[in-house]
Amino acid sequence: MIGRKSRDSLAELMRHLIAGVITNDQFEGRLPESTDPAIFEIYWNGAWGLYDDMHEHRMTGRWYIPRGSRSDLSRAILFLKGDLRYEWPAYPPRPRLLAMILSLVTLGYANRLMLQSWRRHGDFTVWPFIQREDYERALALPPYLARAS
Repeated sequence: MIGRKSRDSLAELMRHLIAGVITNDQFEGRLPESTDPAIFEIYWNGAWGLYDDMHEHRMTGRWYIPRGSRSDLSRAILFLKGDLRYEWPAYPPRPRLLAMILSLVTLGYANRLMLQSWRRHGDFTVWPFIQREDYERALALPPYLARAS
């Protein structure tokens, strides 16, 4: 299921977070609720790890998002603005708590195995797109830069 309203909302929130318009706390406080798996997975694997959730701040200055991460977030925004189903399995796999404990007990070895398995599901270099062709099609029609007809 694609939650169009939730996807549009998360895309805008991510744009505002990246630009430093809103703080990390404002971002988290406005996250949309949805059954669309893209919402949680893109938040969890795309945005959450980029900021310090222990205190409120903007993504500027010391907290500026590096270029590579900005590219990843831009690709996630492009995905959210499209109509493709999110096809990647959950990462880390559910139950997440068990996966995290297993990774801790094995000093990260279990996490490396889970990541290898996850990467086999598609072209991970274009995540959250599953296939490079889907990403390239979306790039041809950028939602924020497309000319009005």
